[in-house]
Amino acid sequence: MMNKTFSILLALALVLSFSVVATPVGADDYYYAELVANITAPADGVDIMGGAEFTVSANVTNNGTGYAQDVKATIEISGNATLKTVAGNLATKSVNATLPAVNGTGQVSWILVCTGAGAVDITVTPSGIEPNTLNPIVAGLLHSDTVGIEQKKVLEVAIVAPAELAAFNVTQEFDVTANVENISSLNATDVTVTISIDRYATVKAGAVTRTVGALDAGATSTNYTWTIQCTGDGFSRITVSPSGKVGGTAIPAAALIPDTVTVSQGTFDVASITLVEGWNLISLPLIPLDSAINAVLAGILDDVKSVWHWSGHWYSFAPGASSDLTSMRDGKAYWINMEAAQNLTLAGRENAVPPALPPTYDVVAGWNMVGFKSTATNVTAEDYLAGTEYVRIYGYKNGAWFFIPGPPYLGYMEPGLGYWVAFTEPGTIYP
Repeated sequence: MMNKTFSILLALALVLSFSVVATPVGADDYYYAELVANITAPADGVDIMGGAEFTVSANVTNNGTGYAQDVKATIEISGNATLKTVAGNLATKSVNATLPAVNGTGQVSWILVCTGAGAVDITVTPSGIEPNTLNPIVAGLLHSDTVGIEQKKVLEVAIVAPAELAAFNVTQEFDVTANVENISSLNATDVTVTISIDRYATVKAGAVTRTVGALDAGATSTNYTWTIQCTGDGFSRITVSPSGKVGGTAIPAAALIPDTVTVSQGTFDVASITLVEGWNLISLPLIPLDSAINAVLAGILDDVKSVWHWSGHWYSFAPGASSDLTSMRDGKAYWINMEAAQNLTLAGRENAVPPALPPTYDVVAGWNMVGFKSTATNVTAEDYLAGTEYVRIYGYKNGAWFFIPGPPYLGYMEPGLGYWVAFTEPGTIYP
C-alpha cells in the first residue's frame, strides 16, 4: 500500500513539475530595445548666421527593457546647410556598441555649415540591433527628433545713388552714395563698406573702404559717398560690399548682402538677348565693346552654369572654374546653360570703329556654330550667308530645335540666336 501511495505521489509531483516548466513566457518576460533621439543643441527656432559653422548634438536613450546593440544615429538636413567636410563627420555615426536597458543613454554630434539664408530642418534618427532576434530594431520602436533653425543675414548695403542704368559722359565725374543696415538681431562691430568697379570707371576721391564701426541690431549707418571718374564707353557694374564681426568672429559672406548698380558711360549701342532656364543657342547681335567672357556676361554670371563653343573641338567656360573659352565674339554662336531665365544686355557697336574694316567671319567645310551679327529682323538666311556654300541650317529656341528650309533659304534669322550651319566648302560670311 505504501509503495502504491508513493508511486501516486511521485507521478503527481512529475506532472506538477512538467506544468511549471511548460508554462508559456508572458509578455512581461520579453526583453526589447526602444531608442529615442533627443537633439540637445541647437535649440529649436534659434537664429544662426548664414555661412557660420555650428554643432548639432543629440542623445539617444534606450527606453526598452532589453539592451540594444550597435546603436547609431543618422542626421538629415533640409534647407541651406550641409555637413562640414572633415574626417569622421559622417551623416551616420556610432553612438554605442551596447546601450543598456531602461534609460541607457549615449551622445553624438555633427558639425554643420550654413550655406545661405532661410529655414533649415534638422532630424536625428536612431537605429540599432534588437537583443532577442539580433535583427534591426523595427521602425515602431525608433523615435526621431527634429529642430528647426533660421539662417540670418546680418549686414545689407543699399546704394542710394546713382539709379540703375544712369547714363554719364566719358570723363564725367559722379557720386556713388550708400549705407549699410544691420538686419539681424545680433550686434555687429568693426563694420566697413567697400566699393568696387568692374570696368570703364575708377574711384577718384575718397578711400575705397570706409569704416562704419559698431552697428547694433536693426540700426542703419549714415550715408557714405565716393567720387567716380568715367574712363571709357560701356557699362560699369558698381558694387558696395559690407563686412564686420559678431562676437569677435568675422561675419561669413553668406550673411552679407552687397548692392550693385549698373551705369553707362559714353556712346554705344545696346542689345538684349532673352535667355531661358536650361540650354540656349545664342550669338551676339553687336560687336561687343569688351569681348572678354566675364565682361559680356557680367550682369548674369550668377545664373550661368556653363558656356560652350565648337571650333574643331569644344571650348568651355564655367564661372569660377578653369576655362579655355575666354571670350565671346560676334559672328560665332554659343551654347549657354542657365540656372534661371535672364536677359543678357550687350554693350557694343553695329559696326567697327573707323578706320577699322567691317567684320568678316570665316567658316570651314562641315558644321559651324554661326552667329547672326545684326539687330535687323528682316534678314533672310540666304541674304546673310550669300557667297558661301551651305546645305543645312538649324536653330534652337525655347528648348526646341527648328529648321530653316531651302533652297531658297528665305526664313528670317533672329537677332540674338545662334545657328548650326553645314557648309560644303570653306568660305567667308560678309554680314
